Amino acid sequence: MMLVYAHQLLKFTLSASDGEIGSVKDVYFDDHNWTLRYFVVDTGNWLFQRKVLISPVAVDGGQQVSQGKLPVKLSKEQVKDSPDIDMDMPVSRQQESSLFDYYSWPSNGRAGMGYPTSGMLKGASAFYNKIENQANFDPHLRSFRHVSQYEVHNEEGLVGRVKDLLIDTADWSVPYLVLDGVFASGSEHVAIPTDKILSIDWDTYTVNVSVKNAELSNDALINL
Repeated sequence: MMLVYAHQLLKFTLSASDGEIGSVKDVYFDDHNWTLRYFVVDTGNWLFQRKVLISPVAVDGGQQVSQGKLPVKLSKEQVKDSPDIDMDMPVSRQQESSLFDYYSWPSNGRAGMGYPTSGMLKGASAFYNKIENQANFDPHLRSFRHVSQYEVHNEEGLVGRVKDLLIDTADWSVPYLVLDGVFASGSEHVAIPTDKILSIDWDTYTVNVSVKNAELSNDALINL
């Protein structure tokens, strides 16, 4: 397991086979399976500040994470010709489908992250059409920048605020949510396992957790 903070990834650059793509400006994660879904990459001057979504499955080896660069198995030409995505959250399923189809990312672009890996996905739009009563947007796709500073509540009241995410670069899972302002703990920051998170509410800017105040200094949590 190699853990990296989400805010650290925001300083990384993505390097294609023929040059630098751009820098990470945000990460989108799935609050149902707790996996990293996309890097939001600002392409800079070469694509007129256009932002693109790149799936972690395109990363060529997690060992490079510590060096501030993420090599991806893509070319700049591929990125240049990729479908335009409206970066205002939420991202629609149709937009995701176009990305999966274009890049031929396996199993909805989430191979090795708790999803089937039965080969390259063909016709992602057809895949989505099989889901009954599907919503236009995936309610589990979240922006780290947006969720940062959400209030965290348990059944006893306010616990603290979202500070960061801890991401495992081995499989791009998100095992921990990092809190600060935790009055019930002696530590400045506490990392709560994401399986303790009950819900995230866009409308009220809150995260609800099952952890009780007495558990916040428990060894079951990570004190940072």
